[in-house]
Amino acid sequence: MKKQIRLLMVIAAMFLTVSTFAQKPFAGRIVFEITAEGTTNPAIAAELAESSIEYIVMGNNYRMNMNQGIDIITIANGNNKTYTVVLGIPGYGNYYLEQTTEDIQKKQSTVKRDYEYTEETRTIAGYNCKKVNVKVTDLETDEEETAVIWVTSELGLGDDINFYDHPGLKGYPLRTEMKTEIDGENVTVCTTATSVTPDKKIKPTMFLLPSDAKSFEEAPDELKQMLGGASDEE
Repeated sequence: MKKQIRLLMVIAAMFLTVSTFAQKPFAGRIVFEITAEGTTNPAIAAELAESSIEYIVMGNNYRMNMNQGIDIITIANGNNKTYTVVLGIPGYGNYYLEQTTEDIQKKQSTVKRDYEYTEETRTIAGYNCKKVNVKVTDLETDEEETAVIWVTSELGLGDDINFYDHPGLKGYPLRTEMKTEIDGENVTVCTTATSVTPDKKIKPTMFLLPSDAKSFEEAPDELKQMLGGASDEE
């Protein structure tokens, strides 16, 4: 009888282990390239080509790494709804600008987003994506902007990962198309995933502030002036 009980306990532990692993959220690295459509200006294409972006994602959180002369890290925590930008400036160190849940809610209350989910599909970085037409309305000025987002539900990421950039959007965006003006030209800027790589080494601690980061309020005055009062924009 004791042997049977031990056997049942072992089997139960095995099922519990399998269930635990199955419930782990997707964790991985997604690399995006930025391109321009609707322009023949080689300077625009060359400038955008230098701005590849890496996202580290897990569950409802993402960390974006980008370098444009300075290191820029963006950390969006969809679990507690905070958004932080860390600027790594050579000779000065790391300084961060944080938006709290209240800051984000206040900012988003002035904007209305409408998502039109279509049945149009395409494969991006090996994943099936559906086209979503987006209309963003500024409730204070009634100005409208449109964009196209291609989302996938195959990654298993939480919908709250979109809380800052695309609140309420279902699925994870692997391509975004947005019209803008660059050097007097109407251009469609496209951000497209080129690779999605699962990475089991990604841990929740990767979505925390770097230990040496200081608040931008503590930055030297010359650094604040050099960055053009970035804290005011946040």
